This record gives sequence, C-alpha cells and structure tokens, in this order.
Amino acid sequence: MIEKLYNWMMKQAESEHALRVLMFVSFIESSFFPLPPDPVLAVVVAKNQHKAMYYASMCALASVLGGFLGYFIGYACFKTLGVYILDWFSITPEKFDKLVLDMGRDIWAFGIICAKGLTPIPFKIVTIASGFAKVNLWVFLVASIITRTTRFVILSWICKRYGDYVLNFIEKHKKIALLAIIFLVIIGFALIKLFVK
Repeated sequence: MIEKLYNWMMKQAESEHALRVLMFVSFIESSFFPLPPDPVLAVVVAKNQHKAMYYASMCALASVLGGFLGYFIGYACFKTLGVYILDWFSITPEKFDKLVLDMGRDIWAFGIICAKGLTPIPFKIVTIASGFAKVNLWVFLVASIITRTTRFVILSWICKRYGDYVLNFIEKHKKIALLAIIFLVIIGFALIKLFVK
C-alpha cells in the first residue's frame, strides 16, 4: 500500500495538478495520511525552482489547515476517529496519554508542537493530542505555522539549490527514494517510542 501511495504521489507531482496534489497530501498528512508531503514538495520545487518559496508556503499553509482537522479529531471525535487512527499507527494509549499530559500547559504545548513538527515524528499524532489536551487554539496555530513553515522552507531551499540532482536521483533510484520515505516514517514512530515514555 505504501508503495502504491508513493508511486501515485510521484506521478501526480509531475503532472499539471502538482500544486493541488501537494496541498492535498500536506493537508491530510496532518490528520491521518501515513506519508509526508516532502517527496512531492521535493519534485515540484526541483521542477519549478523559481517558485520554491511559493510552493513551500502553500505546503505549510495546507499542513497547518490540516492540523486543525487533526485538532478537531482529538477534541471532538477522539473516541471514534482518534482511537482508530492511533490504533492504525500502533500508538499505545499509554504513550498517547503521556503526550497529552505533557501538553497540559500552553507553554509546554508550544514547545512540543514546534519541536516535533520539525522531526520525522508524524505530525498527525501531535495535532490529535493537541485537540484532546484542549491546547489553546492561538498557541496551536502559531506553533504550527512556525514549525511547518520552517520545515518546508528548509526542504524547498535544498531542492532549489540541488534541483537537478534531486530529480536525477529520484528518477534513477525510485526504489531507494521509496525506502528512504518508509525509513523516515519508521524513524518517526521510533522517536515517539523514545521520547514519549
């Protein structure tokens, strides 16, 4: 399934619908989708280097908006959608409860959202936990904007700087690129297990 999703994302990244697909993937990744939007952003920016910051901004905007869907799931639909999503991603109730407890104060929540939003840790886990913990919406918004914009601007700058190399690598080594994405997803969940004890 992961390979099929990845192949679909890469195909769409090279189509005329690239921006819409980028924003769609970025939106749903913040609440339930398993794959990050980074590979789509990398291809889109590498092919349109003069619009690197524009695509980074659109990706960040969609991610922040999708974060509010994750927040809503944690806030109002946790016993249905939230539990199902956490179970699908093998997040135990104990680890989730620990993350929610750490977010009990807005100042801590701000730091957690900023820190974890930059890492391979699945952002959806953070957004759902934020909603469940009832983190102040302004704190959630500002932290999400900072962390997602920073992440995607850095990635876009790298892909703009090394655009041709990025495209050539992905084209010649699609399997390795896929494995790298899967590896990042695995690292993300491993970090949850490491830092949320």
